[in-house]
Amino acid sequence: MADMTLNGTLNLMGTLSFKPSAGGKLLIGAAASEALVEVTPSDPPQCTSAPPVILPPPPASPLQPQPTVWIVNSFNKTVKAGNRNLVALGMVLQGQAGAPLWPGMLLPSTGNSTVTVNHIPVNVVNDKAVIFPSGGSATFTTSGQP
Repeated sequence: MADMTLNGTLNLMGTLSFKPSAGGKLLIGAAASEALVEVTPSDPPQCTSAPPVILPPPPASPLQPQPTVWIVNSFNKTVKAGNRNLVALGMVLQGQAGAPLWPGMLLPSTGNSTVTVNHIPVNVVNDKAVIFPSGGSATFTTSGQP
C-alpha cells in the first residue's frame, strides 16, 4: 500500500499514466495532498457539503437540493492517476447521484502551485469549485482515486 508523491517544480507534458501500488494514491506537493481525478456521477461524491441550489425559487421545491458534487470532466486528458484523468481545472456537477443537474467549474488550485500539467496546477483535495446557478462553492474532501 505505497503512495506515489510528486514534489518540487514539475511540469508534466505528453501522455503519462502514474500507477501507485495497490491501494496507494497519487499525492502532490510537500503537503502530500491527494490529486483530484475525474469520476462519474455513479461514483461516490467528491464533495458532500455544497450549498443547495434553490431552483426553482420558493414556494416551489428545489429540483435537486442535494449537496453532493462530482468532477465529471477534466480539462487535462493526457495525464492519469491509475486509469482516471488527473484534474487540472475542469467541470463539475451538483445534485443527486447518477444524474446530477447543476453545472459548475473547478477553480485553479490553492493547495498546489508547483506540480503542473501543461503549466496548469494539478487540483488537489480541499480545492474548490463554483456552482453556476447558485454561485455557491464546493470544497472537495475526497480525491476520487480508487
